[in-house]
Amino acid sequence: MQVARSRRDRKFALAAVVAGALLLAFAACIELRLGGITLTERIDDLGEAVAALGASAVCAVAAWRRAGRSRLGWALIGTMCLSWGVGELIWSYYEIGLGHEVPFPSLADVAYLAAVPFAALGVFVFTVGKPNAVSRSATVLDGSIMAGSLLLVSWVTVLGSVYQPGSESLFALVISLAYPIGDVVVLTMVLLLVGRVSPSDRWPLSLLAAGLAANLLSDSVFTYLTAQSGYGPAQLIDAGWVAGFLLIALAAFRAFQDRDVPARAAETGASPLRLFVLPYLPLAAGVAAIGIRNLVSGSIDAFLFWDTMAVALLVIVRQFIVLKDNLTLTARLRRQTAALAEREEHLRSLIEHSTDVATLVDREGLIRFQSTSVERIFAYAPGELVGHPFIELVHPADQQRLLNGLAQAMKASAHPTSVDLRVRHKLGSWSPCEVTITNLLLLPSVESLVLNIHDIAERKQLEERVAHQASHDPLTNLPNRATFRDRLDRALTASPASRLGVALLFVDVDDFTLVNTAHGHEVGDEVLAAVGARLQQQVRPEDLVARWAGDEFAVLLHGVSTDETATRVATRIFEQFGAPFLVGRASIRVGVSMGGSRGIPGELTAEQLVKDADLALRVAKAGKARWEWYAPGMTVPATASDAA
Repeated sequence: MQVARSRRDRKFALAAVVAGALLLAFAACIELRLGGITLTERIDDLGEAVAALGASAVCAVAAWRRAGRSRLGWALIGTMCLSWGVGELIWSYYEIGLGHEVPFPSLADVAYLAAVPFAALGVFVFTVGKPNAVSRSATVLDGSIMAGSLLLVSWVTVLGSVYQPGSESLFALVISLAYPIGDVVVLTMVLLLVGRVSPSDRWPLSLLAAGLAANLLSDSVFTYLTAQSGYGPAQLIDAGWVAGFLLIALAAFRAFQDRDVPARAAETGASPLRLFVLPYLPLAAGVAAIGIRNLVSGSIDAFLFWDTMAVALLVIVRQFIVLKDNLTLTARLRRQTAALAEREEHLRSLIEHSTDVATLVDREGLIRFQSTSVERIFAYAPGELVGHPFIELVHPADQQRLLNGLAQAMKASAHPTSVDLRVRHKLGSWSPCEVTITNLLLLPSVESLVLNIHDIAERKQLEERVAHQASHDPLTNLPNRATFRDRLDRALTASPASRLGVALLFVDVDDFTLVNTAHGHEVGDEVLAAVGARLQQQVRPEDLVARWAGDEFAVLLHGVSTDETATRVATRIFEQFGAPFLVGRASIRVGVSMGGSRGIPGELTAEQLVKDADLALRVAKAGKARWEWYAPGMTVPATASDAA
């Protein structure tokens, strides 16, 4: 992109150098009259025509490569150049082809004057964007004020000397007046264009304005010299037209180069101060012209008087519109301010009464702002933590998780990242929270990381309760069968390096149906809960007791080094059921049958260990109130098999 722009600028600079060289050569030829007056006159006439027609061709190419308003504008400017070039060819035909003075008025005047509306319309297309009604009215008034002011200057300098009633025919007088009046119209549009040049079109439109201004200056001097009978063939002032059309050609060439830049509404590049001051510059020039005229002649004529009155009235109307627009804008601003204050109050209320704490943290991790809800949720006073590192509020075990979340948020601007952390309460406790981090560092109005802290203590409790219910037996509050199998699988897949084994015991309550029959199911449930509690009392914290099914329990013993160790624990458990259970006022004695198996991680699967322990339990139940360890070749007695 940078290389292409540099190449484009070099081409434009080369075109500008060529145009400057052509202009200098033309001016030198006119001034030095190289080759005599006849040759100089031919170079003068044909040079002006070639400059105008060349500019028309470049404008046509620019219009072809552009789009929208820009295409129409360059087409109109190209038509203006073509019309003026045709007029110059007709002028050259009279002077060079026929060899006599150009009559006035002539067909050349028709072509020259036909260029004026095309120039005015072309500039108008570049000037007008999509303004509102007030802006459109102000633009019309600005143009009228500038036109009236420039008309004052023109009357004092050129137009007044041209207007000599009775000195020539009415048609000739109209043609004579049309030149300076047309210049006033085009100059007005040029001034409007200068005040509303957008950044994307600054170069081409500024060059266009300069070219039109050069043409208008030459027109004005030509009209004045003609009125004073001071214009002759091959005058240096003719170089002004050549300069004007060369500038227009450069403007069109630059527009052709910028064809990939989308056209914008002209007002987007206008400075409010420039738009305000612009109409008063021609007005100041008009007032100065009247003052000079009054000093020279001692009076002003009727035209100057009425033109001045009209301009003054337009200025008053413009000021009235500006005042009305200001009042409208003030009222709108007041309404918007009130609406903004209402929204801010609404937002403040939402933040202050939110169950979350909104926190702004800078790039260094320092707290810049916290919502007042921090006092209700964490007991910190509003503003108390401002300036402190946010990480100090996070549990040490969770700080790395916070840093990871911050790093992830920094990678994706405006995409929220959530992490679960424990945040310190002012009283010293830790509250589980969900912290949502949004990176708004690039947003000028925030320039912070936004941390939304939501206390999830209730949610955590609910999750823990649900997880507990899913993994525990509701009657005994012991782990259920699925949890036990999971723990058993993990125990048997552990590293066998220590050669410490695990032991599995199945404990079955003997004749439990008799308890239900004699005392009822509610008492039976209490007995089962008591059995589970008694089993838990006999094992270590690292061991596990679970309700396996109905009146059957399972015990998992970790780190069993020998069979004697497992036997000692099993004996202790079995002996504890010699004492009765006190349930309400009843003393209920129940016996248990136990079957167990032992395995070493990596040598036995959980499936096989359960199968072996179950076989040992069935053997023990054959005699009841006893326990058995699984041994290879163990079989269930026939009576027990039949009972099962």
